[in-house]
Formats: sequence, structure tokens, C-alpha cells
Amino acid sequence: MLKKTLKTFTVATALIVSTAGIAQHAFNDADKAVEYRQKALSVMQNNFAYMGDMLKGDMPFDAAIFAERAETFAALASVPWIGFSQEGAMPGNNTDALPAIWDNWDDFQERAEQLQVDANALQAAAATGDQGQMRSAFMTAAKNCKGCHDQYKD
Repeated sequence: MLKKTLKTFTVATALIVSTAGIAQHAFNDADKAVEYRQKALSVMQNNFAYMGDMLKGDMPFDAAIFAERAETFAALASVPWIGFSQEGAMPGNNTDALPAIWDNWDDFQERAEQLQVDANALQAAAATGDQGQMRSAFMTAAKNCKGCHDQYKD
């Protein structure tokens, strides 16, 4: 049942991702852009944390579930970034994003692009079923996430 629910969620996410790609700037206002990026990042974080818990031994390791979570993470890795470029979507009372994002826009974009590369590598490692490869790819992505959060998130 969980597997079927996760697959349904993954398909729904893929549809959202494809729709988001078509309507890249289709936000009514800056608050909608912030909400969009926060929700995408939240789903990414939930999947990433689940994989981390497996690798830490906080829950039983299941290579199939890990691969599904890695697939969802990779599918979402390109989604939130457009929500940072919407006019007026800079930090405010409803976001932990720091002004440094917009002050260092090129670096922020490079980090976002690298996360997409890292997420795809994690998905590929997960497909091998080799826990060592999964751990290595996970740690690479985690290092990127932490570096970005340290610099750009309150």
C-alpha cells in the first residue's frame, strides 16, 4: 500500500514538475512564488531526510524505497528555483531565505544547478542497489544542501 501511495505521489509530482516547467512565471504574486518554492523544498527535504534515516540506521534500509525517494528527489531538484526569481519574492516575514541569495545570484544559481546534478547522481546510485554508492552520492548532495543552507537560509 505504501509503495502504491508513493508511486502515485511520484506520478503526481512529475505532473506538477512538467506543468511548472511550462508555466515558469505563472505566479499571481510574490507570496505565491515563495509558497511554491517552500513547498517544493519541503517535499525534497522530506524525501532526503527519509533516505538519510535509512543510511544512518534509524530505520531499516530498503533499497527499493530508497530508490523511489531518490527518484522523487531528483524529479523535484529543478522545481523550486523559479520561485526565487519572481519579482518581489525576496525575503520577508514568510521566508527563511536570506538577502544573500539575490546579492550572490550567480553563485546561488550554480549551487541549484549542482544540486540537480547531485540529485541525478543519487538517483543513478540508488538504481544500482549498492548501498556504498548510495551513501557516497547522498553525502555529496548533503554537502551541497548544507553549503547552500549555511550561506542562504536563516
